[in-house]
Parts: sequence; C-alpha cells; structure tokens
Amino acid sequence: MAPKVVLAVVFVCQLLSCGKAQTPQEIAFSVGLSHHENLSANQKVVYDTVFANVGGAYDIKTGIFTCPTAGLYVFQFHALSHSSGNMWLELHQNYNYVASIWGHIDNEYSAAGNSVILRLAKDDQVFVVAADDTALYGTAQEIYGTFSGFLISSIYEELPAVVG
Repeated sequence: MAPKVVLAVVFVCQLLSCGKAQTPQEIAFSVGLSHHENLSANQKVVYDTVFANVGGAYDIKTGIFTCPTAGLYVFQFHALSHSSGNMWLELHQNYNYVASIWGHIDNEYSAAGNSVILRLAKDDQVFVVAADDTALYGTAQEIYGTFSGFLISSIYEELPAVVG
C-alpha cells in the first residue's frame, strides 16, 4: 500500500477504536412564555411552556439550559414587548453577554429575535436575561416569547497523532 493510504487506514482505525466516532446525543429544547412578564435588569426569563426538551437540559424552574455534551449549538430567542414598555433581552453563556434583542414603540407592540451558534463545553449554561426593565407580552393562546437550542455537532477530544 502507498504510505498515504496506510496513513488514512490507520487514522480511521484510531478514530473508531478510540471511541471517538459515535452517534451524537440528541439534545434540543424549545420553550415559550405563556403570560405577561415584567422583568427588572439582570432578571432571567423563565419560560414556562415546554414544546420540546429532548435530553432534559433546559430547567423550567430556573430558565437555564445546562450543556450535557460539548459541541456546537444553535440558540434562538424571540420576544414581543408589551405596549406599555421596552423590551431589551440578552443571551448569556456562563453569565457572559453573547447577543441582544431590543424593541420599543410608544403605545405599540414591538417584536425582535436573534440567533447564534455557540461552542459549548459540558456544563456551560445558556439563558436569556433582561438587560434593563423589560415588559414582555404573552398569553397561553398567544406565545410570542420563545427560547430554543439544539446540538448540531459534538466536539471530541483531539485524536492522538498518527505516525507513518
């Protein structure tokens, strides 16, 4: 065999035998806010309606997604301001700012949304927090505020170097 072919075969064998090639765990959640919510600055949004929580990583009591498997994740968050106030929300990873949405129209509703791809380590936490006083609109029949996330790719430890 040519050296490059041998190198490729050894690499694939190491990949399989090291347990690095495995089916990624299914992790996905989607939650919504089914009531009006007035939040103070730095207060987490605790979404109370669960559409899906595959893997159980979203905690409905705290509003926090805790990463069970290191990898690349997609997160989306959307909201509708109540007509009586501003809406300014931030997505945080381990209490560090990642992205925002903002909306305000006098005596009207305002909608906004954002999405990101994040590289997370196991046990990282992701959540939505009010950046300032925020009035969110929602009812059981009108859920406009949502927070969703899902794993798109697991991240494995680096493979040992192949010597050929």
